[in-house]
Parts: sequence; C-alpha cells; structure tokens
Amino acid sequence: MKSVKLFFLSMLLMGQLAGAPMLTADAVARQYKEPLVRVFEYRDILKGVHPFVKHLYPIAVVQNDHFYVFDLNSEKTRYELVVHSPTNMPVPEGVRAAFPLDFYGGKAACIVTGDVFDTPLGYVTIFHEFIHCHQWETVEPALRQSLPLALHANENQDYMWEMLYPFPYGEKSVEETYRRFIHALDIDDDEGIWLNRKALQSMLSPFDYQYMVWQEWKEGFALFIENKLRHQLGLENNRVGRSGSLSRLAFYAGGEAYINHLLKENPSLEADLEALFSKLLEI
Repeated sequence: MKSVKLFFLSMLLMGQLAGAPMLTADAVARQYKEPLVRVFEYRDILKGVHPFVKHLYPIAVVQNDHFYVFDLNSEKTRYELVVHSPTNMPVPEGVRAAFPLDFYGGKAACIVTGDVFDTPLGYVTIFHEFIHCHQWETVEPALRQSLPLALHANENQDYMWEMLYPFPYGEKSVEETYRRFIHALDIDDDEGIWLNRKALQSMLSPFDYQYMVWQEWKEGFALFIENKLRHQLGLENNRVGRSGSLSRLAFYAGGEAYINHLLKENPSLEADLEALFSKLLEI
C-alpha cells in the first residue's frame, strides 16, 4: 500500500496545484451529485463490453486540498460522500490514478479531479481506473507476493519501483526488439512475435523481464479495456506508447497488443487476470 501511495506522489510533478475557494462537504456532495449519476448511466451503456465494467468502485475527488471520497450506498444505486480527508500533498489539476486509501480502510479508489466529469472521455478514464481497482481488489496483492521483483523491492523499501525501476530503455537493442515485437503483433506474425519475445527474455535480466511483464499486465490490460470502451462510444483509440523513445508507456501499447493476440488463442484469459499474467510471463 505504501508503494502505491508513493507511486501517486511521483505523479504530482506532472501538474500544477489548483487553488479554489474552500467549500463545505455538503456543497461538494451537491456539486458532484449529477456527475456521479452519470457514472451509472455510462456503466449501463458500457457494461456489455467486458464483465469487469459492471463493477463500480469508490471515487475520490481531489478538491480544496482534500480527498472527497464518494462510495456506493448499501443498495449500490447511487454514490454518496462518505469521508473526506486532507491530501497532505499538492495535487495537480487533471490527476488520474487508482490506489488504496489508508484513511478509508485500504479500499482501492479512482482518484480524479472534478474536470474528469466534463467529457465522455473523462468517464472512460474513470472506468480505466476502475480496472486498476479491480486488479487490486482481486489478484494483484497475491501476484505481488509471488513476483521476485516485487518481493525484492519491498525488502529494500523501494516503494517507487513501479514508476522508477531502472529498465534499460536506452539500450538500442532492447528498444529495437520491443518495437519489432509490437510490429509483429500488429501484423499477426506468429513467428516474429515468438522470436522477438524470446530475444527480449534473453537480453533482459530476470528482474527487467518481470518489470516489463508487470507493466504489460497492469497497464496493458487497462488500456485494452479502455480502447474497447472508446470504440463503444465512437471515440478514437488511445495510442499511448506507440511513438517516441522507448519508455514505460511502450509496455502499455505492447501489453494491449499482446493481450489481444493471446485472446485469439484462449478467450478465457480475458476474464482471468491471474492466468493472463502467467501467460504473459511465459515464452
């Protein structure tokens, strides 16, 4: 949990602190009443895309240097403001994240600023973050306990490893091989997919390879679902990681493409996150 909080801290460098007059909790609840109703409306439109989309999770809106946490009522028919707590950190306008909240019993929540409710794409982003909530609330803790890289990071109190792991992005052979891997996936070249995946395993250290797979699973799967939702709403695909120098974002694109490929052979992986992770880790 501590690692997830520190992961969020690194995101704070990407924006500027938004200032606004202080509102009462009741005023904040009224402000977001209608936008939160629309979460249910979008859920009903999108739930046929994937079985995980039907699951709704807490939404923590960051405003006035506070987290305002909205959660489902007992009947799961509407969101209610259940708790608010100081952020104790500057939070940029436009933040989009998901992590467990210590002050709310460790429940995973979608963390956003209020502008997320302004567009259909913003609601798609909420459901992207809900996928991360679903990962955390189901298989992610157990996967972390079985992944040597995650165990090593925890033992060394390296709580930022998901963001700052020193993957060899700058090595030309690694970048070229990963780009060839994505291209082979794009053209459905089975031999090229296998050869480049095998080459990556050979040239990367075990921890490097595990890091790549972790990002492919965690972010690649969320992107896979996001683009299905975008398609349902007639929005353009998110092509993050498809251009520019090799970075962590490339694993989003590679993960999505590899997941699409694996599902052609075994569609049951789409709803089995643990088996999907194991398959991604294989050669």
